[in-house]
Amino acid sequence: MKRVFKKSLEVLVVLAATFGFFSCGEKKSSVKTVKIGILYSTTGNFSLSETPMQNAAKMAIDEINAAGGVKGMQIEPLYVDYGSDPAMAAEKAQQMILKDGVTAIVGTNASNTRLAVIPTIEKYNSVLVYNTYYEGEKPSKNLLYTNTCPNQQVAAFIPWMIKNLGPKIYIVGSDYEFPRKTIAFAKEYIAKFGGQIVGEEYTPTSETDFSSVVNRIKASGADCVFSGVAGNSNVPFYKDYVQYGMDPKKVPLCSISSHESAIKAVGSAAVGNYASFDYFNSLDTPESKLFVEKYQKLFGTTTTVTNSAEGAYHGIYILAKAIENAKSLSAQDIIAAASGVEVDSPGGKIKMDEKNHHCWLNTYIGQVQDDLSYKILAKSDGLVAPIPE
Repeated sequence: MKRVFKKSLEVLVVLAATFGFFSCGEKKSSVKTVKIGILYSTTGNFSLSETPMQNAAKMAIDEINAAGGVKGMQIEPLYVDYGSDPAMAAEKAQQMILKDGVTAIVGTNASNTRLAVIPTIEKYNSVLVYNTYYEGEKPSKNLLYTNTCPNQQVAAFIPWMIKNLGPKIYIVGSDYEFPRKTIAFAKEYIAKFGGQIVGEEYTPTSETDFSSVVNRIKASGADCVFSGVAGNSNVPFYKDYVQYGMDPKKVPLCSISSHESAIKAVGSAAVGNYASFDYFNSLDTPESKLFVEKYQKLFGTTTTVTNSAEGAYHGIYILAKAIENAKSLSAQDIIAAASGVEVDSPGGKIKMDEKNHHCWLNTYIGQVQDDLSYKILAKSDGLVAPIPE
């Protein structure tokens, strides 16, 4: 009987949160709000990536509220740190849905965290807006993906590397879903364009000593390194790469996960290396410059705008537009209303695919300069369609 009662109570709370039957919490307000959970790690192994994402999400929410909100409601954000712990992220997501009554959650970063949270999102029929480049998967009916999947990040990068840097490629990745699955995708393109894999290995997400990895790269005769090292581990990897005798100007690291925050933390050892993303903060457009200037004015320069931060920013705008257009605040209506949505982002106009819940995005290849900015060397010819598994 207790189990039945508990289950019934959970269902009632989810219905209440979804359709606005009552407001959670003791404090009452005459202003109608729509509660959105913001779930990022400002501590732990992925804090370098996720702190700018939370900042950018806050910036978007404040802008939308200042412009009148959505459906006549102000967005009421609930900011939660899950400490880069996937299990804690799932626990916090459940709490936000059942206790706090959020309509949707924006956040998570590493794929193992997203995968840990999805069952909770689906069980309680909520919405997760996911803002990080990732390995591609069969889309969850409850998710909106606002960053790249492998074809948008890798398909142009690999042939560019082979043509401009050489065919012999050493592969290094962190040992979890995003690097492994994206690298598997990249290997198909290495073979297709006549490349040669001269080494491949994976390291723990908490790795801090890459000396032996660098020595194996040095002995391999590689022309370049395709790197899926992720999170805060980028910092010791890049520093060890130079310290143990590799010159990025001769044998560069070509990364799918070394955004501007990581490069800033690395310092001069990052100069000469490459990356491929859907956005760099050095993009020379009025929209991007305004975005970066406003971010720095609000949050200073301790943290740095990254492509994932920009993904969180336009992810909030996509969610707000979907809520505005939705018939109700149910997950299904919000997801349906997101289909085909277009927004003007700092990276240019983008749109949500009509069917697969992923964004059509521009893609860029950049090289780290002496001032630790990325110089954009190549750009896609228009928006690239997302092709998840």
